[in-house]
Amino acid sequence: MDYLKKGGRCSAIVALGANLMKLRPEIVVQNGKMSVGKKYRGSMERSVSDYIRGRLEGRTDLDLSRIFITHSGVPDEILTMAVDLVKSLQPFEEVLTSRAGCTITSHCGPGTLGVLFFKK
Repeated sequence: MDYLKKGGRCSAIVALGANLMKLRPEIVVQNGKMSVGKKYRGSMERSVSDYIRGRLEGRTDLDLSRIFITHSGVPDEILTMAVDLVKSLQPFEEVLTSRAGCTITSHCGPGTLGVLFFKK
């Protein structure tokens, strides 16, 4: 939230309230535009788990050739948990991890994690 505030994408009062409530927003890219999706609440581990489940669980429209887990410096334990969860939810042929580039990192800040995949 601090980086959304710094980038002018939310007000200081919204960022303060979200930080107090431990809200972690989901940023969705659709049709070339970024928007806020769901908002997750709680620890980083719980939020990442809920986010991945929400993106992958029960889906039949995914191209299962590969998925990327991209992050901007999350602890190894969270990254390992994310990889294991992805593997348990969908039978992807490849699960690749990568570091986010400077644009994503400057917009979202450290501790950002996302899953990137193609639909059929």
